[in-house]
Amino acid sequence: MNYLVLDLETANSDCASICQIGIVHVEGGEIAGTVSRLVDPEDYFDPWNIKVHGIQPHQVAGQPAFPEVWRELAGLVEGRIVVTQGSFDRTAIHRACARYGLPITEANWLDNTTVVRRTWSQFAKRGYSLGNLANHFGIAFRHHDALEDAIATAHIFRRALDESGKTASQWHAEIAGRASARASIVLQGVSGADFSGQSVVFTGRMRIKRAEAARLAAERGFSIESAMTPTTSLLCIGREGTVTGKSAKEREAERLRAGGHPVSIVSEDEFWQMLRA
Repeated sequence: MNYLVLDLETANSDCASICQIGIVHVEGGEIAGTVSRLVDPEDYFDPWNIKVHGIQPHQVAGQPAFPEVWRELAGLVEGRIVVTQGSFDRTAIHRACARYGLPITEANWLDNTTVVRRTWSQFAKRGYSLGNLANHFGIAFRHHDALEDAIATAHIFRRALDESGKTASQWHAEIAGRASARASIVLQGVSGADFSGQSVVFTGRMRIKRAEAARLAAERGFSIESAMTPTTSLLCIGREGTVTGKSAKEREAERLRAGGHPVSIVSEDEFWQMLRA
């Protein structure tokens, strides 16, 4: 059983702003080596992200940017099974490659949350975040350090292989071709615009028609998604009219944030201020 496990951290809500990459190399079912790299995201650090992973701007000052780091690691990943805890890391790598005009590395990505949900019935619908799984299986680790997260994921994935009786290759073959994200992009953002590479979901009643809001957001680079996923960058909440309480999308965004996904939640006014700025 040979495969890699990858995890990363980002500087802000743009998943292309990678500031740390951790990789675990598994051979014969055992950890054979690890890689941990700090990355200069060439972007700003959001205080919320710093609070999550603890990486400060001065820690990545002088570190190589993503193109240099990925040139070193792409050969390791190419053609291999790469296990991640969710789809965020795969999407982040692809968007970072697009940002820098790098070729997409062809890897056999395998989402461990799908494996876990199909292996243990108690995690089929909830409780499959890395922190909860590690606590359940008694795995001690420093959450939101990319390498520590990758190691914890590797231990959980190995337990899933033992429990299911399947190999990593068998799991990949079973899941291959299925979209890991639950929502599709309904409108692609303009490439090269200010917010290119980020995605937004709208919820609630807004002051303008939803189609017009989507058009304006796409012109500034946002891709419009129909529902929240671990790769969604931002949720925009409309509060017009007499609508009260939280929508399902808002509750899902809060759940994703609690699980460590860097999803920003803003009001409609705040969103338009972002676009005007």
